[in-house]
Amino acid sequence: MRFNKDVTFDFIFRGIIGFTRLFGYRKRVNVFAFIASYIVAPLAGFINKAVANLQLIHPDMPKREARQIAHRVAANFGRNMIENYSKLDVAAGLKLENIGGSGYNAMMQAVENGRPVMLVSGHIGNYEAMRIALYNLGYQSACLYRPASNPYFDEHYTKTYGYLTGPAFPQSRKGFLNFTRYLRDGGIATMLFDVRAPEYGDIDFLGHPAPTSDVPAKLALKTGALFVPCFAHRGPDGITHQIEFEVPIEASTAEEMMFEMTHRLEAQVRRFPDQWLWFHDRWGSKNYRAERAIQKVQSWDHHDPVQ
Repeated sequence: MRFNKDVTFDFIFRGIIGFTRLFGYRKRVNVFAFIASYIVAPLAGFINKAVANLQLIHPDMPKREARQIAHRVAANFGRNMIENYSKLDVAAGLKLENIGGSGYNAMMQAVENGRPVMLVSGHIGNYEAMRIALYNLGYQSACLYRPASNPYFDEHYTKTYGYLTGPAFPQSRKGFLNFTRYLRDGGIATMLFDVRAPEYGDIDFLGHPAPTSDVPAKLALKTGALFVPCFAHRGPDGITHQIEFEVPIEASTAEEMMFEMTHRLEAQVRRFPDQWLWFHDRWGSKNYRAERAIQKVQSWDHHDPVQ
């Protein structure tokens, strides 16, 4: 019988989920966090990736400290994973007094007036918790998701996005059109923007150029949606969540709006460094960054008005 790594991974993942469901919710989340932090992340190379990114941004940070942060990041990611399969438990524990922020009233006013609302966030805390917060407030919200490369894992994991909190659309032409239509019709839509997007321009993020999509801002401008930064933070107990809707970003140009959004996320990462996903490929490899810098200089030279 031919070995299929996708089937094997999915079998192991389903087994871990089944094992952790033998426990109560709190124990289940903590067990999954331990497995992610000390078994899965080291074997998958995520700890080393996080350490490299941390030391890129903080060159003076000792490797031991970077590894400690990396393990806490992996634990948070593990908690996020199992919480996606336990949304009712998350909702039950997310109290209304933990949902607020300086932009909360503006967002609620827009919703009551039937105005589209674009909630934009990054991979910090449990980013699905903001949709669970909206569910607790009595609202559904749409999201875009990237289908997993493993079809067996994708079959059940992506279903968690659409469960309880509202429609989930795949990142495809049809999915994006439906997502846009949902927002334009007065809905609440959520997007994460902090992934490397090579086809777009750079915005400095934590002191280094990062290719950043301007799609969230363009979509808000196109539909007239209120553009609201929203962040979820995990409490010290590893179980509770705090949801902050920040002051909306005023409509201007897409570039200016994404610059401000990036600035808002930077502030959150500095507040909660062990809750941001340091092991994803935000800035690219050293060679990629060098090549992109050369391309930028060549582009400047090509448009030099002195020539």
